Amino acid sequence: MSDTGLRGRAAIVTGGASGLGRAVALRLAREGADVCIMSLSRRKVEMVDGEVKYFAPVGEIEETQNAIGALGVRCIGLDGDISVAADVKRMVFSTVEAFGRLDILVNNAATNVVHPVLDHDDDAWKRVIDVNLFGPYLCVRAALPHLIENGWGRIVSIGSTNAHVGTATYSAYAASKHGLLGFNRSLALEVAAHNITANTISPGMIETPSAELHIAKWAEARGISYEAMREEFVADYPQKRFIQPEEIADLVVYLCREEAKAVNGEDIKITTGAMF
Repeated sequence: MSDTGLRGRAAIVTGGASGLGRAVALRLAREGADVCIMSLSRRKVEMVDGEVKYFAPVGEIEETQNAIGALGVRCIGLDGDISVAADVKRMVFSTVEAFGRLDILVNNAATNVVHPVLDHDDDAWKRVIDVNLFGPYLCVRAALPHLIENGWGRIVSIGSTNAHVGTATYSAYAASKHGLLGFNRSLALEVAAHNITANTISPGMIETPSAELHIAKWAEARGISYEAMREEFVADYPQKRFIQPEEIADLVVYLCREEAKAVNGEDIKITTGAMF
């Protein structure tokens, strides 16, 4: 475990049980931070029409919690929904109660609905906005008093290339990520005087369970194999590969370090060079 100034810090990673969230949580733990992860499990979720999202089983939340703890830091794992204010309050309260402080918030949890605007289900469209935009707002609002009290804080939100471009049948997702970018840029101006930074990271396709579900859905719609669809997606990236979760996690850790204190209100794309 290297000492980069995160030892003794306390972090929250939403959607931290699997995929990118898990990689971020483990990376923060390796740098010495105590970590709270909260993910919405399959046991609790009620999926809406057209929703394409990997939800971790309860056992995966526990397994990730144990893996983080094995790195020599403290970890708590919660099953909850960031779009529900009561769950967010419980997450922040549990973190401060367990670790005595809160320093870092990583807004990673998200969902997606794939459907044309025509005949789009209203509840499904609203769910994406609730999770991807309203949820981070709830998390930030609950965490801010603790960061301000510390006189130090880092907020990193995971955006998407869809924060900059549109994609057919992804209107709710693109709207939510455009909104998240604007929210974080405004937030950065509000918190700068408190030695708090707020940044977004906008990746292309990441090698995660959710990405596999999206490729499978596109393949089904096109009537081609999963492998052929994957090859088409990969061809859009100059390095002819998808991004690994650990590559995003490394950037999250940098943004949480003291030497990144001047990086504020930024959106950093990770696309292997693709001009999305």
